[in-house]
Amino acid sequence: MAEVILRMSDINKFFGGVRVLHAVSFDVCKGEVHALVGENGAGKSTLMKILMGVYPPDGGKYSLNGEEVKFSSPFDAQRHGVSMIYQEFGMAPLLSVAENISLGKLPLKRSGLIDWRQVNERASEMLEEVGSEAPFNELVGCLPKFQQQEVEIARALFLDPVILIMDEPTSALSYREISHLHKLINMLCGRGVGIVYISHKLEEVLEIADRVTILRDGFEVATQNMNELKIEELMRMITGRTVELHPHTRSESGREKSPRGNVIELEHLGLAGLFHDINMTVKEKEIVGVAGLIGAGKTELSKAIFGALPKGCHVTGRYIFEGEDVEAQSINPHKAMQMGIGLVTEDRQSEGLLSEQSVLFNLTLTALNRLSRFFVLLRERMVELVKKVIGDVRLRPPEPDRLVKFLSGGNQQKVVIGKWLARQSKLLILDEPTCGVDVGARQEIYDLIRAQARQGTSVLILSSDVNEILGISDRILIMRKGRIVNEVMPGAVLEDGLLNLMLGAGGEENV
Repeated sequence: MAEVILRMSDINKFFGGVRVLHAVSFDVCKGEVHALVGENGAGKSTLMKILMGVYPPDGGKYSLNGEEVKFSSPFDAQRHGVSMIYQEFGMAPLLSVAENISLGKLPLKRSGLIDWRQVNERASEMLEEVGSEAPFNELVGCLPKFQQQEVEIARALFLDPVILIMDEPTSALSYREISHLHKLINMLCGRGVGIVYISHKLEEVLEIADRVTILRDGFEVATQNMNELKIEELMRMITGRTVELHPHTRSESGREKSPRGNVIELEHLGLAGLFHDINMTVKEKEIVGVAGLIGAGKTELSKAIFGALPKGCHVTGRYIFEGEDVEAQSINPHKAMQMGIGLVTEDRQSEGLLSEQSVLFNLTLTALNRLSRFFVLLRERMVELVKKVIGDVRLRPPEPDRLVKFLSGGNQQKVVIGKWLARQSKLLILDEPTCGVDVGARQEIYDLIRAQARQGTSVLILSSDVNEILGISDRILIMRKGRIVNEVMPGAVLEDGLLNLMLGAGGEENV
């Protein structure tokens, strides 16, 4: 039998009188990958934050290498060989990559001053081990998201962990980077490190994990060997119900076949260094998917259409909305909203939500023009609109006054989408719409997108998830190295074929 190096027994936790963990038990063996899965709010991150000393437990105990422990802080946990890579990055954005990697263990000279040469050498070694090209002297806040995640991994490895917890580690990584991460995990397991792998990407879990523990509503549902499970059974155990393996089949869209006009047309749209010669259309009631790896230029394209690029970016080409020419360079978010365009960005925390505000505040922020008269907000109309949107997006709990920060990731995403439904957007742009969203909420978001298309909204989805693109799109555009390189119909390509198109002929990577 494999050697157990971490054992958590009967862990309980309450927040404000609400019990969020019910006598949960969990263990990790030496050199194994133990996946921890469940819907948003199931208790996965809470359980691991208890282990890391972020939260104190309200019952139960845990041991490391046979000795009972209780960590008072993440630093205490790290000293004992337990490290965690958080879903929301915990680095100091105004410090360099090297400083972040050595933070808390900065080497000193005999004089007591920091040995910066050693700091930089350590950082270079760790970045090379992770396979990152991030420059060690760059500020972390200036790095793209996937490189920030690489630095998080490098920092965790620098602490030489016995247990390494990875909370959604691939949410910002491309296929090449995910493959590299999995090789790194296998290398760590070969050294005897136990990996806790938290992810909503069940295909990844099936590929990388040795065992899986399923949590639902704070209860431990089961712990099983991965080779004993199929993905359909894993989905059922996570959600407590049968969930479609694919977002939908083409026959379910139910939209009419009659000719429809173009809502938006882009001709030779370009932005130096980011995307080039983009030609595309989205018709009325149509769902167009743009499939591309992280770094292909999808995010920049979505922001160019919405006018949300940084100042100084010069967009060229022709931009036609509802048959009228629009100066591409003149688009800004306010004008885009007035035209009827909504944008759900890939980073809901910093760009999509005001998390310290209520659901009602967030949902009505884009629709104040519909909810006021002579600069006075009409409370009854506001409440009526919010109630309708909450029902449309199936928000749980359906509480308008709840602060957004207390919602699960999936429900936060529903709020972001809901604010554009409140605005009655004609074109809804969604960039990686189900990133960090559990399988149950993901299905509800797909249902919502299809329902909006049937009701008249045109939808542009930009995603690196091949299953998502195949399942939800009426047409698929392939974006690679900043260009639209191909167009396919969902029924004419399988998952592997779409991935090959995204990678390029011969499988070359695009980032």
